[in-house]
Amino acid sequence: MADDSAIGSHTPTVHARRRDNPQQRIRQLMWRPVDGGRVAVVGRARNWLSRSLPRLVGLNARIQLGEDTELLLSELITNAVLYAGGVTTVRLRLAGTVLRLTVCDHATATPTARAATTDDEHGRGIALVTALAARWGVERSRTIAGKCVWLELSTAAA
Repeated sequence: MADDSAIGSHTPTVHARRRDNPQQRIRQLMWRPVDGGRVAVVGRARNWLSRSLPRLVGLNARIQLGEDTELLLSELITNAVLYAGGVTTVRLRLAGTVLRLTVCDHATATPTARAATTDDEHGRGIALVTALAARWGVERSRTIAGKCVWLELSTAAA
């Protein structure tokens, strides 16, 4: 297993209470890769996810959650590396049965879906996000450059 300093810092799980339902905990994990501008960060992010997701959601999540989250994480990280100057932060946030994956990068441009042909190597990421996520969007900070692309997945078994 890689040394955490080589792949980024980890923030421990944070417990908080939602305002609308005081009994519902919000749990969050964060990863800040040290090599966020290199393609190798995609594999490191998947490794972080495979260790982190079970701790966050437990054993009651739907069967495909891990595969869907890994695929979408890979797509968002690849987009950040290829088009947005690299990844700065990755967050997983669980509130009830909603898992929010957030990938922050250095660019301010909003990702857009492209019409990829069968011969194109790229251009399917946002279409996959749209197809698999319950919701997705982009947040921008007023104080730092860059954006955060987020998506939400249900953890509930069908």
